[in-house]
Amino acid sequence: MRNSLTYPEQGNNIPVFGYKFNPSGVCMKGNIYTRQKCTICENQLIHDERRGGCFCESHPEIQAGKEFYIKFGKEINKRFRTYERAYHYLIGLRYEVEQNKFDARDHMASQPLSFMNLSKEYLKFKEKQKLITYRSIERYLNKASEFFGHKNVKEINKKEINHFLESLGSVSDKTKANYASQIRDFFYNFLYEEEEILNLIDLPKMPKIRYELGFRNIIDIETREKIVERFKERTYEKNPKLWLAIDILCAYNNLRPGDLPRLKEGDINLEYGVLTFWRPTKSKQKKNPPVIRIRLLDYHIDEIKALKQQYPATENMPFFRHTAQSGKRADTPLSENYLYKQWKKACSDLEIHDLDLYGGTRHSTTTATAMELGKDSARKFSAHHTDKAFDRYCQIGDEETFDTAQIMAKRRGKIIEIDKRKKENK
Repeated sequence: MRNSLTYPEQGNNIPVFGYKFNPSGVCMKGNIYTRQKCTICENQLIHDERRGGCFCESHPEIQAGKEFYIKFGKEINKRFRTYERAYHYLIGLRYEVEQNKFDARDHMASQPLSFMNLSKEYLKFKEKQKLITYRSIERYLNKASEFFGHKNVKEINKKEINHFLESLGSVSDKTKANYASQIRDFFYNFLYEEEEILNLIDLPKMPKIRYELGFRNIIDIETREKIVERFKERTYEKNPKLWLAIDILCAYNNLRPGDLPRLKEGDINLEYGVLTFWRPTKSKQKKNPPVIRIRLLDYHIDEIKALKQQYPATENMPFFRHTAQSGKRADTPLSENYLYKQWKKACSDLEIHDLDLYGGTRHSTTTATAMELGKDSARKFSAHHTDKAFDRYCQIGDEETFDTAQIMAKRRGKIIEIDKRKKENK
């Protein structure tokens, strides 16, 4: 639309794509109208720009005093109480056309370029991606919509975004950074890249929020094993899978608590001693989901075999699920929050405070591994940095990763013969 306008070199009021030009070449698109009629002949009152109003052609003394509206192409039809306001608005529209900045959407009554309307489209776009973080995204954008309302997205700048972040009150700098990051994604990735609603010049500069992440509390392996044993004492009789879930989190450091509810009975291969976890990251995309395969230690294989016999189920059922004795509806999957609450109870029994499940399992194991075997082994064991090309062809942990799991199991007091496989191969 912006590039379809060409100025003719000559001609008198020549229409070009709905535009009119006077002999000087100045755009004369649009006009002012009134619903008032001549009080004498009932004819329509016509806009006379030189006289500055709408007049009857047969009775020039009759002038409109209200009910003005502008028609500007097919897109814009806007009402005004006074002629002066209508005329100033019309001149502004013509100026935008002359400067090649005219966009009819900026002036439509439906406000298609308002932050509130476009944020709704953005949330629909994000919801289709089936992200685990969607609820947070929805919360961030709804809060921003309350602040910006129907303000045109082209008119929102860095200063106004800062005002929005300041309006959040006493939230942490990390939370403000999360809001800023989501607003940036809205403008740059959705409005500019995806929908091509905004040009590069329309994008606001984004504020930089500086913050430092706090460290999770961690514990040494000996103390952690006391918690695990206490956890087992509290839960094993009602549901032995609760303890197994915690023990697995302590043993295989590239797993997170949120991975466990996704494990199904069919994802367990006891013949090869492998667990397969689908979608272990933040994405819920069903097409080409990421996967982590864990090679089990011997005592975990034995434990899982016994539990499969004790609690038979179909392949599609979640492996980590409630029993009839656990006080929850039988066969419903264990939630990360449920494991967390049981973990905190075990910690409380031992008077250990401010230690969450993530810090007590993955973070503590990573730190202990680094102290025992060095940072390189710890990094590989926790899978924080991986070679993507290698992961595409070999998705099961290598021998070194498996050996690390065995070493840490021995460190935890488990009876593991590390060279068992080597002896069998001789």
